[in-house]
Amino acid sequence: MLAAIAKLTRAGFLLLIVLIVLFWQNYTLIFKKDVPDKTLSSVDYIRPIPLSETAQKGKTIFISNCAACHNKNMRDDLTGPALGGVKEKWAAYPRQDLYKWIRNSQAMIQQKHPRALALWKDWNPTIMNSFNSLKDDDIDAIFAYVEEVYAAR
Repeated sequence: MLAAIAKLTRAGFLLLIVLIVLFWQNYTLIFKKDVPDKTLSSVDYIRPIPLSETAQKGKTIFISNCAACHNKNMRDDLTGPALGGVKEKWAAYPRQDLYKWIRNSQAMIQQKHPRALALWKDWNPTIMNSFNSLKDDDIDAIFAYVEEVYAAR
């Protein structure tokens, strides 16, 4: 008789545990506040900026070629330097020098270009990829995108 009561008590205890777990799961599903989970997209949200047609083209090129190393807010460094104000930083040199830098930074360093050497000193050993396939119009579109984002932030 005592064995039967003990067996019943164990079964009742297990049933009670199962009921508590089920109740708690349903309670949290029903009464949980609708607070969105913090995800990268909600934390790292950047207000959309209306872009010119040229800047929109530049954004596409930036995403596929530059965004892996340069911060999309154009103000903060990442693997590479922030791009906001890049044309001003190169203003002492012909614009073609900046285009050459983008297409092949290591060649500019080997030629001992002063701005290239300064960047190399600051960012060594990070080597910028070469983008030989970018045409002047593509680079100008990237600059339009960078400038519009930089000005809006």
